[in-house]
Amino acid sequence: MKETLWDPVRRRMIRATPEEAIRQRLIQLLLKEGYPLSAIQVEYQIGQAGRFDVAVSAPDGTLWLLAECKAPTSDVEAAWQQAWTQLRRYKRNLPSPRYLAVAVGELLWCWEAATGTLLQGLPPYPRKDA
Repeated sequence: MKETLWDPVRRRMIRATPEEAIRQRLIQLLLKEGYPLSAIQVEYQIGQAGRFDVAVSAPDGTLWLLAECKAPTSDVEAAWQQAWTQLRRYKRNLPSPRYLAVAVGELLWCWEAATGTLLQGLPPYPRKDA
């Protein structure tokens, strides 16, 4: 039997590919940082543009964070560039997210989509009353 991982978003076991392990690591980080499970979507098809890895909705339903995950690699720059290209394509086909993120292996970059400002980590999830 192939190795599997529990995906709390899809509520089922998923084949444990290197990229899936990074996606699940990011989901666990989001949960640890207080992001509600109900706000997280994974592997959602966006028309002909492709399928994003992770998206988070804000309490008001707007797109808070859009993330692309890549398996660990020795060529982090190429993986980052591929993820960035994918995020730009998804962004053209979705309402504009507040934040974008790229996870390559153990590395995570997150920035404000409108300004390109790189953050020190994940942005805090917005409160309902904010």
